[in-house]
Amino acid sequence: MKRFPLLLAIFLISLALRTLEITASLNSDEGLWIYRGSQFIKHLLEGDLIGTFLKHHPGIPNMWLSGSSMWLNCWLHKLFPDFISINLPSDIGACLNIQEFPISLYIIPRLAQAVVASACMVYFYILAKRLFGEAIALCTLSLLLLESFFLAYQRFITTDALQADFAILAILLFLSYLQKNGERKSLLFSGLFLGLATAAKITALFLLPAVALLIVLTELGVWQNSFPKKGWKRQFQDFALWVATIVVVFILIFPAMWVSPGYVFTKIYKGVLQESDRGFLFFLGQLTHSPGILFYPLVLAYRLSPVLQVGLFATGAVLFIPKLRHQQQKVPELAALILISLCVLLILLVSDSKIDRYINLCLPMLGLLAAVGWLEIIARIKYWVRDRITHFPNFSTHRGLLTALILLLLQLVFLLPHYPYYLTYYNPLLGGVKVAQNIFMIGQGEGLEKAAQWLNQLPNVKEIKVASWYTRYFSAYFHGETLPIDKYLISGIQPWTQAHRVVFYKNQLQRQLPEQKMLAYFTMQQPLYTVKLHGVDYVWVYPGPLALAEDIKHIQVPLSLSFGEQARLLGYDLNQTKVSKNGDLIITFYWQFLAPLPPDVLLQIGWRDRFTDTSNAGNNNPTKFSNTFLLDKYISPEQISRGIVLRDVHKLKIFPAQSPHPYQLEVRLFSPSQGKILGQAIIK
Repeated sequence: MKRFPLLLAIFLISLALRTLEITASLNSDEGLWIYRGSQFIKHLLEGDLIGTFLKHHPGIPNMWLSGSSMWLNCWLHKLFPDFISINLPSDIGACLNIQEFPISLYIIPRLAQAVVASACMVYFYILAKRLFGEAIALCTLSLLLLESFFLAYQRFITTDALQADFAILAILLFLSYLQKNGERKSLLFSGLFLGLATAAKITALFLLPAVALLIVLTELGVWQNSFPKKGWKRQFQDFALWVATIVVVFILIFPAMWVSPGYVFTKIYKGVLQESDRGFLFFLGQLTHSPGILFYPLVLAYRLSPVLQVGLFATGAVLFIPKLRHQQQKVPELAALILISLCVLLILLVSDSKIDRYINLCLPMLGLLAAVGWLEIIARIKYWVRDRITHFPNFSTHRGLLTALILLLLQLVFLLPHYPYYLTYYNPLLGGVKVAQNIFMIGQGEGLEKAAQWLNQLPNVKEIKVASWYTRYFSAYFHGETLPIDKYLISGIQPWTQAHRVVFYKNQLQRQLPEQKMLAYFTMQQPLYTVKLHGVDYVWVYPGPLALAEDIKHIQVPLSLSFGEQARLLGYDLNQTKVSKNGDLIITFYWQFLAPLPPDVLLQIGWRDRFTDTSNAGNNNPTKFSNTFLLDKYISPEQISRGIVLRDVHKLKIFPAQSPHPYQLEVRLFSPSQGKILGQAIIK
């Protein structure tokens, strides 16, 4: 009972860190996991157990939590329609089947995961104290709870948080089992938590080779004082029992395993292979299929805080210098953590698919190691000061608490500038995100809600269509209709061609997705709004192909020129009125379509010398036209609805051969199949 206030404080601090600004900065995968969780519970309620397999990771604890939370959301909405101020189906099955989730639906799932994760942090402290002592346990919590990259993913409804939380409990329990008085109870609980970690994310199995190697070293008598030999037969039996516990837990919480384990294992295997061949990665300034062995060393350099890094270097010095090493009582346990971390990192190094969040599996172990280093640093500082100041107070009894408070303050220095967008953290001593954007893929959704909030201020926002990368994320905040950028509608139309606004994201442009030509079409324009975080552009909002009423009101050069019976030119915008040789002129036409166009219609644009006599232009037209297409051929004429106003952007090159005279543009719509000009006009 004496420990209860401290354990409660750990739980509440952890919970607060995970729930402050609970509706801010969704991760790009969270909407997917809430949808999968909803489908998981829906299939379970319908008795479709095989349908509970939804992803190869496979994310089972996440789907239990997020699915149950969504079920609770649906029930609360049914019983208290005003509880969640959105329109949800009253039928629970239909409610669980929705695919887009307003931000208010994320609150209960995020809160549920935060409660579980915070409980794990309390148990983590208990186990760490048992293995390493109270000082190391307290210091580790100060480091870990405020480590930007770790905290960022702890707040998200993704597989990484629960995998890391369950895995470190499994490792600490296994080390307890290996100790002198280790019992099989610790072994069974270790298997329980590693089973949960594996069910959260299959890469938790990367720990198995490291644990097997640890057992071999134990039986070879490498760490006899802390991990005594148990005999090869006993070790083999216990390892088999441990693995069996992992498998049993995996099966018990995974309904699809109850009916078709072969199907599940096959799908997991194929999914892992497919993910390892994902491609479209950005590293060191270029697109790559696999970033190579430099990736994770650079991730550790940029993603870990300087506080954690200093602690790790100090621990390395402690273990490397014999005098300091002999003073440490927990060298075998620390060596075991180093061995396990290195084994996991080595497996990550040789894999093709490399994502920075995979290091979360190692972060709790790195936190424990760094705590040891910091305790040694503070001890050395204390000795240095005591030798120079008489009557220096004795802090030895409170060394752990004092060091934990110092680490807390140091971590806050690096954490607070990134609140609540913790993923924007990159080591400021190495240039921060401004440098990191040239090395890594940047952004997992942070900043997109700012673009949505800006767009929500538009008049009649519910009638506005916006195409966005990370559609599920964006739709959680945007009040209008959200369209995907990278998919086709059933009619073969690219959805963004039907949007009033188009939103691009940082890592999308880094990877040139969905295609370079489409990105070039927009990036030659000026964005209407840009979200900048820590001096780096994360999100751009561009005007879409469909013009809003306010766009028409603000046309730079309004016109009303008829192009036959099919179209009317309402005006145009220019990015500049004077251009130099070899320069580019960006012109945006506003077309109103009154009747169907021929399917082969061309847009012809040409330069005309302003001083040229145009009285007999029909017989002696000096204009040289270049053929192009409406909306750069991203939309075919038959897909253009009658009555819409289309924003049509084109880049015109100014060649050196052109004289310095003032020029006019001649524009016309031409049908090659009909062999006639549908309409033409000369504009200044």
